[in-house]
Amino acid sequence: MSTREISFTAHDPRQAGDDVYDDGYLQVEHKNYYVACGGKSLRLPRTEFLILSRLVRSPERIVLSEDLWEYAWGADKPVNMESLHVYIYRLRNKLAASKISIETMVNVGYRLVPANPPEQ
Repeated sequence: MSTREISFTAHDPRQAGDDVYDDGYLQVEHKNYYVACGGKSLRLPRTEFLILSRLVRSPERIVLSEDLWEYAWGADKPVNMESLHVYIYRLRNKLAASKISIETMVNVGYRLVPANPPEQ
């Protein structure tokens, strides 16, 4: 486990408010749909952003696939695991250059593994 300090404030995970996740390398501004890795802005489509937003709310913890689906698509849309897998694949590809990974726990969910920031 990293000794990096993580600043994160949240009340209700469905209400973005002014919540910001910032571990010193990855920054996610939930309200502004903004993501930056190592100070470089990363453009994500809305659904990919929502998936990442939900994952950073529980860094290094498994998030159930159903929870990710409901957060990104809503509770009224039937769960489609194949579609979720495609979005996770795309998100992984975009985060790969930043050394941030998303691990799969088969038949359970996904976990965001933050990068170790480069040495200064």
